[in-house]
Amino acid sequence: MQRLFLHLDNEVLKARKVEPYEKLSNPLVWKDLEFEFTTSRLLMINWPIILPELSPLTARSLLDLVGARYPFSPHHEKLKELCPELLFTKKSDEWVFFGGTFNPWHKGHQACLNLLPEDKLCFILPDRSPLKELKVVEPVSTVLELVSKIKFGKHHYIAPTFLLDFQTNPTVTWIEKLQQDFPHQKLSLLMGFDSLKNIMKWVRPEALLNIVHTIYVASRLEDDEEREEVAGPLRVVAPKLNIEFLGRHEFELLSSTEIRSKK
Repeated sequence: MQRLFLHLDNEVLKARKVEPYEKLSNPLVWKDLEFEFTTSRLLMINWPIILPELSPLTARSLLDLVGARYPFSPHHEKLKELCPELLFTKKSDEWVFFGGTFNPWHKGHQACLNLLPEDKLCFILPDRSPLKELKVVEPVSTVLELVSKIKFGKHHYIAPTFLLDFQTNPTVTWIEKLQQDFPHQKLSLLMGFDSLKNIMKWVRPEALLNIVHTIYVASRLEDDEEREEVAGPLRVVAPKLNIEFLGRHEFELLSSTEIRSKK
């Protein structure tokens, strides 16, 4: 079992390996990872950088622990009992979720993040699509590829909360749980216009739309008339739903499907 020192720096998890000559004063175990929380910043690096240095089982354990930091993780309470110092505690009256397979992450995805108002707290959730065939995904390599491409804003965090579970994960399922646990929290989504057009094909869309506070939408070549054709019926289904169009960007033609086909 590999050992790490873990440290938080402005909500960013940092880590370093424990040297053979060092002893842990209060060792804790999370699956295949033995760790100790420390306030020392000595030799600490951002957690994704250390993943390639770990065994496959330890790397997955670290991903699982990182995901458990966030309140929408099913393992959040377990980590809270084990090591509350590692929990994500940044306060915001609104949580914005940017979910997707991101296979691969491209400049259109980045444009969504860039267009989102910079004061918004946004969680990037790599996941499997319930509307597509369930595929095996290697979580560690997926996260490494994403963090190498994403240009994170001040309030952007990648949360590998659902990536380790080999199952479909409809948005409505975990959004409903969050609403129950945090009834006063605004829960919002970030997506491209193509996703908004298809949202009524999602699992239990009416239930989802009546929970979500705001859907932030980046353009995908649509015009004002098409926006209203799509948004109008959604507002009928969910009268309290806000739909905020973020504007245009130069990468609206990009598509993960087309990028994969060219490869």
